[in-house]
Amino acid sequence: MVVLSLVSPFAFGYERGEFLFLDQIKVGMSGIGKTVVAGDVISEFHVDVLGVIDQPGDLSDFIVVRVSGEAIGRSGGIAQGMSGSPIYIDGKLIGALSRAAAWSKAITPIGLVTPIEVMLPVLDRADLAHRPEPDAVLSGVELAEVGSPPDPEAVAQSPDTIFAYPVSTPIITAGLSGRALQTLMNGEATRPKGLIGDFIKTGIVPEPKGLSAFDLSLIPVSGSAGSTPSDPSTLVPGSPIGVALTTGDVSIGGLGTLTYRDGDALVAFGHTFIYNGASSFPLTTASVIDTMKAYDASFKLGTLGPAVGAILEDRISGIGGRIGKEANGIDLDFKVTDADIARTESYDIEVVDEPRLMPELLLSTGFDAIDSTLDRIGQGTVVVDYEIEGDGMPTPLKRRDVFISTRDVALYPPWQLAEIVVILQYNEFEDPKLTRISASMEIAKELRAIMINRLSIDSYVYAPGDEINFEVKLQTYQGKAEVQ
Repeated sequence: MVVLSLVSPFAFGYERGEFLFLDQIKVGMSGIGKTVVAGDVISEFHVDVLGVIDQPGDLSDFIVVRVSGEAIGRSGGIAQGMSGSPIYIDGKLIGALSRAAAWSKAITPIGLVTPIEVMLPVLDRADLAHRPEPDAVLSGVELAEVGSPPDPEAVAQSPDTIFAYPVSTPIITAGLSGRALQTLMNGEATRPKGLIGDFIKTGIVPEPKGLSAFDLSLIPVSGSAGSTPSDPSTLVPGSPIGVALTTGDVSIGGLGTLTYRDGDALVAFGHTFIYNGASSFPLTTASVIDTMKAYDASFKLGTLGPAVGAILEDRISGIGGRIGKEANGIDLDFKVTDADIARTESYDIEVVDEPRLMPELLLSTGFDAIDSTLDRIGQGTVVVDYEIEGDGMPTPLKRRDVFISTRDVALYPPWQLAEIVVILQYNEFEDPKLTRISASMEIAKELRAIMINRLSIDSYVYAPGDEINFEVKLQTYQGKAEVQ
């Protein structure tokens, strides 16, 4: 037995006997894959090796497989959420199912497997070089990575091309609805004028693109599971896992499949999450309610469970993390009062400390907190108090704003908060190391605006020390004029 001793932050050693590396893969080999289709039962599906895509470097090499069996049929093919499903030949792990593919020379469904040897360094940052056997390489075949399933006619016209497309990581949400979801996924949020970014010219303002810009897709329906496992011992190869972006009253996270576990360390997905490199995302358990067939892409319908560890690496060949490790997070508190009916709602959320995602997370959760409390969209006046704390800040930042809008008052507090936080996180002096963000809002439908109609003074010339007397005429919105 050959033992590969890998120097790593986690001090692992991997036995080659556990795996089949790329140099051992041969055309015609068959094996199984593991995934959860419904409930918490791991199902197996059949795998046949068609060949190996060998491209320059190691990170673009893939094993081409045909998948079949009841689990694949029930799922309608390779579904979103299956990425990371471990693939075994003769009981040895060869890698993770990571992409769906179309090839005119093969009966679909076919998929691409990310070789295990490029996934292990996600944890240990070591270099494992294994070149495929020449007989296994698909000679003359090119790999074309596309964003979605290719047109069948294009596939038929390119017999020497395998079109691979990502098995997108499905995003599961709980506690968001309406425009908050649109903002989260597509960055669709009109920025009002008169915010702090219009006066502090830092060159950096929030530019929310939405999670779809990271090739993440929103599950179009939501569901609830009777119980989501909280015991990390339930996390085994083939189990669903979650990568959380927010937890608490609003839950946002990605769903995928665990590929390999060694003690408390694990690798999953077989592709990136948001391609973040070194990371600190909560690792959660997850439950799959069912796998839904869909015309464009089947998907797993599931829920996220409690955090049981942290995802520490987010690389092109997969994500890696450790059970028992606590991820860095920021406490986010919203308090919204509808002054017209004396109703107050509070929202306690923990968000990941990732500046690239902060605008989307603050805008979507802020919009939902306001819309859910007011149960309307429209005019109003809002008084908002912000308080932001950080281990790298000498004192908490406190600020009060008053906004008025004739169309959509809810736009202002989340946008202002997002800009303040972005200015802090991207300041050129020091990392604020944010720990808590709070926004307390009181909103009334009345437009509480006052216009100065006239200002009169008692003289045109004053000497130093003179008393100045003036009279001002004020006009309240749709109210009476007052003279003071």
